[in-house]
Amino acid sequence: MHLTNAEEKALAGERGEALEIAYRVLVAIGKLGNAEKLIPIEWAHVSGVSYLTIGEYGLDFLKKISNSKGAKFKVFTTVNPCGMDIENWKSLDIPEDYAKKQLEIIASYNKLGIANSFTCVPFESYKVPRKGTSVAWAESSAAVFANSILGLRTNRESAVSALACALTRKTVYSDLQISSNRKPSRNIRVGVKKHGDFSGSLNFGILGFFAGKQIPGVIGFQGLKPRLSLAEAKSLSAAIGTLGSSGMFVLNSKEKVETIEFTDREYEETISGLSQTEEGEAVIFGCPQMTLEELSDLSVAVRGRHFKKKCIVFCSSMMYEKAKKKGYASVIEAAGGTIVRDACADFTPLISSLKVGSVVTDSAKGAHYMRKVHGVDISLKDTKTIIEENTA
Repeated sequence: MHLTNAEEKALAGERGEALEIAYRVLVAIGKLGNAEKLIPIEWAHVSGVSYLTIGEYGLDFLKKISNSKGAKFKVFTTVNPCGMDIENWKSLDIPEDYAKKQLEIIASYNKLGIANSFTCVPFESYKVPRKGTSVAWAESSAAVFANSILGLRTNRESAVSALACALTRKTVYSDLQISSNRKPSRNIRVGVKKHGDFSGSLNFGILGFFAGKQIPGVIGFQGLKPRLSLAEAKSLSAAIGTLGSSGMFVLNSKEKVETIEFTDREYEETISGLSQTEEGEAVIFGCPQMTLEELSDLSVAVRGRHFKKKCIVFCSSMMYEKAKKKGYASVIEAAGGTIVRDACADFTPLISSLKVGSVVTDSAKGAHYMRKVHGVDISLKDTKTIIEENTA
């Protein structure tokens, strides 16, 4: 693996401990992938933000990096959701000892120079670079979306590798950074007949969950409508990223490779594996976090209605402020929805603090992780049905 003179010096520790660690990470990854070199990036997105996921060891590592002399992110760097609403954690019954640790994590990232995004949909909040631009995104749903919808180039970075990319402004030239690796390895032909024209975020979440389990490489889809809505594309990307290692899909693939059928049978088997109960004791929206468009749609759907049970809606602070200005947030809150900012449904103590045995959600990704992390049963339904059944 070829390194420039400057990269060699940093690897040798001549530019400080943080850069030495970062280059050691990237070189190790590069050697595993037989990469020929490192390449520059224009945007990093780091994960490993919730204390629920990184724990004490992760916090200690972040402190070590952020306290290293001269350690700063060298490229525009956004950050994943943390484990709580930073401003309102007390009113949401987040334990104080957890909050203390979470704030220490945030302080470490602030020292390194993050943009305080706290979102798993960074493309919604900031200007997206031109197609073909190399970035380094750790959030799996965002990475799949970036490659497949935005035309950016990113590998599915880990929490540690994305941190290294942010510190160096470099990533490994391998996998989806290389044009020849961005073609479908297998296709999935969609032939579902029971669900109309096959639209809506739930259907695309089910499809993505199935696809991610079946194909580790680039996924080709056949039989879909030519354009997806933002919500559909986001749901498909998130579900693909939940299982397996695929980092990209191609809509309406023409690639002549093995084809897997996705019919009513596969659809029903997939949703039955994700949904264990008919009703949920609480309603959860926003996994990945809700976009401004989704907050608008939700406000229209619940206007003049009221949730009959606890409803939590996850979004970033940036989206909340925009939704507040446009009146969407006040309508959702008037309907009894609690909007939680800067956190996600999957890796927060908030779901456990609800003290419920089941939740209803429209997210395939959320269904998988909330059951796995919080031990709750899931009722997986489309947004319209959830509102009809859980509001009055």
